[in-house]
Amino acid sequence: MTALAVEMPTPLWAGRAIVRAAGRMALHVAVEGAQVPSAAMFTVPVECRPDAESAPGVRPWAGPVDEGRLCAPCLRALRGEPEAELASAGACKHGPDRSGPGPARTLPGENADLPAYDEPGLPAEHDGRPIRWSEWGEAPKPSHACGWCGDPGPGAMAGGRQGNPLAKDDPLRWFVAYRCSYCQETRVYQQTGAADLKPIAHFKPRSPKGVRA
Repeated sequence: MTALAVEMPTPLWAGRAIVRAAGRMALHVAVEGAQVPSAAMFTVPVECRPDAESAPGVRPWAGPVDEGRLCAPCLRALRGEPEAELASAGACKHGPDRSGPGPARTLPGENADLPAYDEPGLPAEHDGRPIRWSEWGEAPKPSHACGWCGDPGPGAMAGGRQGNPLAKDDPLRWFVAYRCSYCQETRVYQQTGAADLKPIAHFKPRSPKGVRA
């Protein structure tokens, strides 16, 4: 499988690299000194989530940058505003939000009478080394429906990282996982080079075939 190769300059804001949230058009401000790889999707610490262990899955961005499009918690952190204010504003959300009082909301295209299936857990390691995964986010709208259940999407996507950029014997490796939001079929890949994806795991669908067609 081949991914879109990314070779584009990364814009800066206040001397920091700018990246795009994986499932939204919000722009994040990378932490000082963060390295942005040439990859279709990756994880990198950002101002609103600076801990490398929970860095979100993001995409490169080469478009215009203006303050109105930047993640508000990133801006608050960059300006050094008190942590309490940052917490009260809420963290950036990655992917659809179904929280809130009352019964769960049915999104467009969903049937409330259909059963829901639990998502599989992503691989915790590969080749004997741990993988740190971002949260699931909304994947780009596919050009076709899920091949198993027929769900029109969008599905979910997560980015993974392995290795230590400061250790010569533990190089960085990047991973990406794609999941159908209904049947939960999940495919996990390791990025090899700038454009190729190597399959490393497949979690079978949990719904009957064609149920969303």
